[in-house]
Amino acid sequence: MSQIQQRRSPRWMYFLIQMSFSFSQNLAYQYIPLFNKKLGADEIEMGLMTAVQNVFSTAFSPFWGKISDKHGRKMFLLLGSFIATTSAFTLATAKSPTHVLISIAINSFGLSMLVPAWQGALADYTEGLKRGGFMGKLSGVSYFYVTSALILYSVIAPHLPLNEIQQYRVVMLTSAINFLIMVLLSWILIDLKDPNGSDNHYTLLDPIKDPVYRRFLIVVLFWWFWMSLAWSYFPTVISEVIDANVSEVAWIAITGTIVQAFASYKMGSLIDRIGERKSIFFGFLTFTIVPLNFAFATKWWHLIPAQIIAGIGIGFGFTALQTYILEIAGSEKAGNYQGTYNLLWGIVTFVGSYFGGWFLQWLKNQLGSLPRALTISLLIVTAFRFFSNFIMYFFLPDPK
Repeated sequence: MSQIQQRRSPRWMYFLIQMSFSFSQNLAYQYIPLFNKKLGADEIEMGLMTAVQNVFSTAFSPFWGKISDKHGRKMFLLLGSFIATTSAFTLATAKSPTHVLISIAINSFGLSMLVPAWQGALADYTEGLKRGGFMGKLSGVSYFYVTSALILYSVIAPHLPLNEIQQYRVVMLTSAINFLIMVLLSWILIDLKDPNGSDNHYTLLDPIKDPVYRRFLIVVLFWWFWMSLAWSYFPTVISEVIDANVSEVAWIAITGTIVQAFASYKMGSLIDRIGERKSIFFGFLTFTIVPLNFAFATKWWHLIPAQIIAGIGIGFGFTALQTYILEIAGSEKAGNYQGTYNLLWGIVTFVGSYFGGWFLQWLKNQLGSLPRALTISLLIVTAFRFFSNFIMYFFLPDPK
């Protein structure tokens, strides 16, 4: 606490940065897999795209997180935002799945710097405060912003004199502009860390030595493996089985972000009352239903229940997860702990995503039908997600 300066940036600045960050991530991530599929990506390329995205966004996170803990957040917020901005512009001009893969790798490298620095900045700001309520409101407002943008886009897109691929490019450009806003806001943000460095001597391995955090990682990463298996399946269902157009994809996303916004804003204070552990379990339990819904969907509006359910999980469960890490680490080590989590998350989900894509292609070849292979694969994922949630219930430790 001694290194946190008394003067802080106004509260609204943190909200604006989070709004731009959520916009860039959510809006682009809703569309990048579908954009890649429209450019001709096969099942393995879809799984590889998600895997590369996860690894490159996390590989150097512990390193950047530790440095930001020592030398301040501002430099890495700036540099990470700038790299993400540049790569988002290149993504908008991609002509093939290979181009998408390269742009995603560069963008994700920027995020490997940006995410732990931003989480550290939030830890600095909320030191000594009730984090659950603040994080919930922060996420809620940002999701309302994303929802408003999606509604506006869904109304305008059908009237644009552009083909489907070009409409996707508009989304990528809009994402790049919001990353650029982050660059400008990061420039004027008051860094609460001493840029001359702290006197701590902890290492990159310190988070692993923490028994509570180590157990948390084992349990949560086990859950994430089964979670990531289906990540390449969802856009394949939307583009191949349902064949949704750009506006229909927007309305699917809108449903999710509306629920995410309300769940984050209204349920954030519940995290402070019942604790991060229970909040993570109840929030994550909702994700068991999502692949089951996708397994039998044949129309775009059939996915609305999945979006509502996932919205609760993202809005409540993911907010609790962020709060959990900040509670264990505190302001002094938040960047390092977040970076370590990001790195291991990236490795685990890389394996899960790639294996999921390979398994779907193998099953499609065996059955001779992609829709049938998708249904069976999604049912298998449902069973494993259900099992991993019970592992979490019995073994996830209390952060305090």
